[in-house]
Amino acid sequence: MKRALLLMLLLLIAVPAIAQDSGDTLLLAQPPAGDISTLNPALATDGSSLMVISWLFDGLFQPNPETAAPEPMLATWTESEDGLTYAFTLRDDANWSDGTPITSADVVFTYNAIINDAVPSPRKADMALISAINVIDDKNFEVVLSAPDCTVWGGAFSSLTPLPSHVYAADFSDFVENSNNLSPSVTSGPYLFDEYRPGEYVRLVRNSAYYGGEPQIPSTLFRVVADTAVQNQALQAGEVDYAFMYPDQLEQLGDTSSFNVFVAPLNNTPLFIMNWADPANPQPAYDEAGNPVEQTPNVFFSDVRVRQAIAMGYDKSAIVGTLGPDGGFLLNGPFTPGFSWANDPAVGPWTYDPERAAQLLDEAGWVLNADTGVREKDGVPFEFDLVYSPLVDLWSNIALVAQDQLGQLGIRVNVQSMEWSAYLSDVVLPQAFDATIVGFGGGTQVDGIAFNILNSKNDIPGSGFNLTSYVNPELDALMQQARSLPGCAQEERAALYAQVQAIAMNDVAYDFTVGTNQVNVMNSRVQGYAPGTWSTFPNIPGLSIGQ
Repeated sequence: MKRALLLMLLLLIAVPAIAQDSGDTLLLAQPPAGDISTLNPALATDGSSLMVISWLFDGLFQPNPETAAPEPMLATWTESEDGLTYAFTLRDDANWSDGTPITSADVVFTYNAIINDAVPSPRKADMALISAINVIDDKNFEVVLSAPDCTVWGGAFSSLTPLPSHVYAADFSDFVENSNNLSPSVTSGPYLFDEYRPGEYVRLVRNSAYYGGEPQIPSTLFRVVADTAVQNQALQAGEVDYAFMYPDQLEQLGDTSSFNVFVAPLNNTPLFIMNWADPANPQPAYDEAGNPVEQTPNVFFSDVRVRQAIAMGYDKSAIVGTLGPDGGFLLNGPFTPGFSWANDPAVGPWTYDPERAAQLLDEAGWVLNADTGVREKDGVPFEFDLVYSPLVDLWSNIALVAQDQLGQLGIRVNVQSMEWSAYLSDVVLPQAFDATIVGFGGGTQVDGIAFNILNSKNDIPGSGFNLTSYVNPELDALMQQARSLPGCAQEERAALYAQVQAIAMNDVAYDFTVGTNQVNVMNSRVQGYAPGTWSTFPNIPGLSIGQ
């Protein structure tokens, strides 16, 4: 299942006052974004929802935790020599939790739901190269592509996590509002939904009829906790067994003798996002006929000189310093350490240069008013709201450093924090902001981040992840060429991605800030836990709790 995108990273809202669970319940601090928003894999965008979904719904395949190579889950497959046709066979013993067989019709239903205009699925762009899904019989189907797709496993196929078509309306009229989206009565994975208390927890119980074998742990509780300090206290008190954190937060945890600690590069890019378009009138990049839509420019950020000034106007190196030894590094684009082959080190990050930033602002017509200390242009003061959800200490550090140092340049930044679910639904996805800070993950595909946030077809207020309304046909063409390159030779693709990286950085399509490592901490009472770079919980049924 796709772990794409996600607006990712660690949440965590207060440990709820609930009855003490028995020792055979696995207690997980809710990663990465707090309370869930949906348990429908075709609609989910945030890390917390996707984490719970991974215990409830199986994909056609699962990524190898170390290499990301696809390994059979619900299906096996063969590929045609031309790379255009994939023949899938679903497991004979794969059933929904109500006993109904999982069939090819469920896969087709899921695909049709994602591409349906009435369904706000963020996975529409992943399906662009699928020309047809042909049903052979109940357990066999083939996916036909219009061109080879080097990212098909991390994109289209990971998004085709089958949904139980028999619990949704065939015309998708209830797809967004169906009660199964928050309390699924039918699942395919190792666990079943049991209970959800908003802001407190999600409880799951094992699926005894799971085709992959009955899980050893009877129940799992995903707890919402308040912040890093509360999370660490909960770990030490045994109120949670597992938590995701950054290296500096691991230092704050203190004694780790009761835990197993796993450190790996984080496939995520925290972004300072400047909206290129008017947030009062968000528009998609294209109308229903596919014609470009002219968008009203943002009064502050439509000029590249201003965006470059912002990018070099605050000290990202100082933010790296808050993450502890080897905890962070400056980002130079959308290609994370897990895909180092695609990252061109010749493309440097934006480094702190307030003098050059001031010069660029002057050139763009934003002149300092000596009386107010705020820059102005055509009578408009350079003052904007930086709205974000303070789920991650790193995001808060970026916001506060930017507020202070941009203020010294004559840019007044009003930092506003919001609760995550309201921020997600009312601000960031609708593109109703001037500026924001959030992190994006890209799943197991090399351009998972780049394609989602840079491709113009993902500029869809309400569901797409191109949040800045960045439209660049040249960059779109380069990414498509890299995706459909015959033979998928890594060296040739890397040359194309280097061009994508250079263009995105020079345009400041987004201000790529600070990368870091991820730390997964698990109480040593839990046995069989072995996460990798590409999978946080690669063997859920094999987990057990020691005596």
